[in-house]
Amino acid sequence: MKTGILNLLKGTFLVQEGASKNWRFILFIFLLAGLMITASHQVDQKVVQIAQASKELQSVRSEFVSVREQVMHKRMETQLAAALRNQGVFPPDKAPVKIIVQANE
Repeated sequence: MKTGILNLLKGTFLVQEGASKNWRFILFIFLLAGLMITASHQVDQKVVQIAQASKELQSVRSEFVSVREQVMHKRMETQLAAALRNQGVFPPDKAPVKIIVQANE
């Protein structure tokens, strides 16, 4: 058992006869490890992109809410009256009169 571990640590299995099978297996393991590392990096990259998109979406939503609030404030009747008062337009003192037109038969 002790000699088996020593042979493994020394790497004698790589230089003895029939070592080509071992080399192929080692290259296969390295190829799989490379694929796994590449896939892991791509997943990490996607996670970062998703986080960035989420932050941007949150920013756009908050901007939408603030603009909607400003529009609602400017549409208020009192705000419109104050803005038009500066231009000389005042609200009417009496209610409008409904005009009914009847067709002649």
